[in-house]
Amino acid sequence: MPTARFDALRGDLEGAYRALLAEAAPDLDPGPGPLRVRGFPGVPGHVRRASGPGWALVGDAGYFKDPLTAHGITDALRDAELLARALLGSTERTRDAALRDYQHTRDRLSADLAALTERIASYRWDLAELRELLPALSAAMRPEVEALRALDHPTDRAA
Repeated sequence: MPTARFDALRGDLEGAYRALLAEAAPDLDPGPGPLRVRGFPGVPGHVRRASGPGWALVGDAGYFKDPLTAHGITDALRDAELLARALLGSTERTRDAALRDYQHTRDRLSADLAALTERIASYRWDLAELRELLPALSAAMRPEVEALRALDHPTDRAA
């Protein structure tokens, strides 16, 4: 739900859970319900500089988007692999360029995913638009999948 609606219902999360479930699926009997309901109001995504003198960021530390798409662990593992390869393939003289390349790759692979996630997590869409956003999100993952596959096949990188 949009953050403003969440904020209005925050005082009684279990009641809000039951009301939202009844709204979404009126014929469903939710039974006794969970022992404890937790909520996440959502926060805007962000992208930070990927590295600096003596440090580098991966995953949510460097690039965060709403967890709604359940893609965060993929980002973290992807970034860790890209960073490790950038550092292992560099020398002291080429390290800064390798870290810049890491950030460029991370940002290129993340931009469309972040934008679509923000749009979906805003809940400012109707079902017709959501039917377009979800395939677009899937399509935005393709360059990432191709880049990760290329890591196992170094000769394919130039393609």
